[in-house]
Amino acid sequence: MKRKLARNSALVMACAMALAGCAADSSSAASAETGGMKDGTYTETVQGRNADITVETSIENGKIVKVEVTKQEETKEVAGAALTDVPAAIVAANSVNVDGVTGATVTSDAIKLAVSNAIKEAGGDPDAMAAETSAAEKTASAETVKLDADVVVVGAGATGMSAALTAQQAGAKVILLEKAASIGGVSIIAGGPMGIDSRDQQEAGVARTFTVNDVLDYWQSYNAWMDDGQLFYNIASRSGETIDWLEDNGMEFTFMGTEQAAHADGFPTYHIYADQDDKLGYYETLEKKFEDAGGQLYLETPATELHAEGDKITGVTAVSKDGTTYEISCDAVVLGTGGFGANAEVVEEKVGFPLETFTTGTQTGDGAAMSQAIGAGVGKTIQQFHGVTSYSGIQTGQGKDEIAKAIYLPTSVWVNRRGSRFCPEDLNYDTALSSNAAATQGEYFFSIMSEDMVDSAAAGGAKALGVDTPVAYEPTIPMFSIEEPWTEFKAALEDGVEKGIVFKGANVQELAENMGVDPDTLAATLEQYDEYCAEGKDEVYSKDSKYLKALGDGTLYAVKARPVSLGGIGGVLVNSNLQVIKEDGTVIGGLYAAGNDVAEIYNNSYPLVEGVTMMTALTGGRICGEEAAAYAAK
Repeated sequence: MKRKLARNSALVMACAMALAGCAADSSSAASAETGGMKDGTYTETVQGRNADITVETSIENGKIVKVEVTKQEETKEVAGAALTDVPAAIVAANSVNVDGVTGATVTSDAIKLAVSNAIKEAGGDPDAMAAETSAAEKTASAETVKLDADVVVVGAGATGMSAALTAQQAGAKVILLEKAASIGGVSIIAGGPMGIDSRDQQEAGVARTFTVNDVLDYWQSYNAWMDDGQLFYNIASRSGETIDWLEDNGMEFTFMGTEQAAHADGFPTYHIYADQDDKLGYYETLEKKFEDAGGQLYLETPATELHAEGDKITGVTAVSKDGTTYEISCDAVVLGTGGFGANAEVVEEKVGFPLETFTTGTQTGDGAAMSQAIGAGVGKTIQQFHGVTSYSGIQTGQGKDEIAKAIYLPTSVWVNRRGSRFCPEDLNYDTALSSNAAATQGEYFFSIMSEDMVDSAAAGGAKALGVDTPVAYEPTIPMFSIEEPWTEFKAALEDGVEKGIVFKGANVQELAENMGVDPDTLAATLEQYDEYCAEGKDEVYSKDSKYLKALGDGTLYAVKARPVSLGGIGGVLVNSNLQVIKEDGTVIGGLYAAGNDVAEIYNNSYPLVEGVTMMTALTGGRICGEEAAAYAAK
């Protein structure tokens, strides 16, 4: 099937390159032997996306015969294909000059670096071996394949999978295009969607204890009415039935109500994936249903252009990784390309500074670019600020980041680059609001602890500092343990000092100089804070008194911290029915968009209703699939 061919295209091309290289220049093995590689198995450890990756490379008779990733902490839903396909491609090509897996670039590059290091250790030259494969490098296919469908869905994340299966179940012939090597998009690193009046809520006894209108009233108040309330209503009013539909089609959810401690009194809408360790599996279940019923999925085949005549969609152009161009005639298109969170240039332009975002590397604003190219308007954009982190390079929630504990400890003191506090530090119990507050300070801020606090945490964990509730970044992932001693914490801080991402001072003056902030301002800030601690009351921000711990006069640590975003949302302009429109409101017939391609329901930040972006993707995708199928049937 096309899906399988696309998924393995990197391996196939690498094999072709290797064979061509043999024909052109005797053999890669002979050249490698001339390079003097010694037989053996070489173990190399390099930095991956979340933590170190260890790779074993076996060399026999001057050739790479086996590459195996033996230790890693990558997010399997994102990096799974890279962990298997890249090693296979390297062996087939006898070179690290192979394509990485789309959507897992960091992991792919880490594996190639580890093998390069092994080649050097064996006495070989990875650059020379790369030159051999480059001499026989594949030429892009010039083939153009014509296809037809009723509906083309662009993107196989939550929006796309929901839209494709819905349109198909409504009787449409559907083609699904995906830029990455696997399905799921950022939805497989999310917690789950919100829903109102689902069967799960009925069983829990909370259904109909609040209404869509109640949630909308809160939503509009939070957003100061700077949004499309009708669009929110249209999606939210069908969110519960979407949860039911997904479960009927093989997804499983656990009704959680609310997750974060700060939201305990909020609307109980949150449904999380029942198996948080196999989120991808749920999307593969939907995918199988789709393909078994005749749907066509093209992986590593991004849409590059939309076609329209007379303000009506007529087709899509897509180009696969091997260079094959697909010209697809269709009546309707659903855009679910995931926003622009992976487009660092656009993110910095919109935000004003570099920002770490949760992406799989493929969310680069394609939906907005393609729709605007055929006359659609420019949609609102926002950042989904969510959480704060360190500069360790470990993505928040995805790996063990010892120094980030200092940031998520509510007894720490947060100051901006001017040395002033800007929020109550227990705001970290709401990961959206804490990130919003951090983002208003610019690219980074600092979280300060005393050495006495560090030593107490090392001996007795967060509980030793009076912390009784962990910060939950997403379901089942607390940011720190309350009970367990932080035995590695101080060493991590000292390592951070060496790396320039943690600052240390024997007193406030020295700390300020090392941080690069005004000493007088920082001294005044920390003196005032210690007075609040002595009085048991934060006069300005009303931080919970149990977290008011004086820093004192001893050695201090300051961890450099930064806001995080779950992604850049928006760019595609839609009306309240998720139809893509021009600036004057004219509907582009047959073109729909949902999920993170659309920001019209927001003001300028992520509202405090848990699971809302997944709701807009799964329920919005379902609405788009229904409408696209109905439009194509006319």
